[in-house]
Amino acid sequence: MERSTTMFYNTSFGSIHPALQKLERENLVTVRQEANGKRVRKIYSRTAKGAKTFQDWISEPVAVFKTKDESMLRLFYFGHIEGDVAPHIQLYIDEANNWIAALETLLRTQDLSKVPTEFQKMAFFQFATMRYGLDVIKFSKGWYEQLLEDYKAQGFE
Repeated sequence: MERSTTMFYNTSFGSIHPALQKLERENLVTVRQEANGKRVRKIYSRTAKGAKTFQDWISEPVAVFKTKDESMLRLFYFGHIEGDVAPHIQLYIDEANNWIAALETLLRTQDLSKVPTEFQKMAFFQFATMRYGLDVIKFSKGWYEQLLEDYKAQGFE
């Protein structure tokens, strides 16, 4: 089963187009069409109003730290799984290992000094966000490893 997952924010292709249309209706972006061989591409650009709206949004303090983690919802109900749950927990550990490897590889290739000066501030925070994601995933992996150990110690298998 293929699933679409991004590192920080999940969305579907079916929700992107309506979101762009809404931004266009609100005059936050403009759209122009560009021929690309046989296909026509839509190119979206922020308007001045869109840039201001973005600045206002990004500058607002976050009121409450919230985490939306579907794995915690599923974990809450793991007691309803018939049979051994250990393989299900191991899947989370394996997924964490995949993300850790990918993020560590990506971060090793980053060099702020090679980023054009006008983009270094943006890149600094983008790299910091990747490091945060890596740290969260490493913590989660350790947490799931401890959960698996505790589960096995209970003899539920």
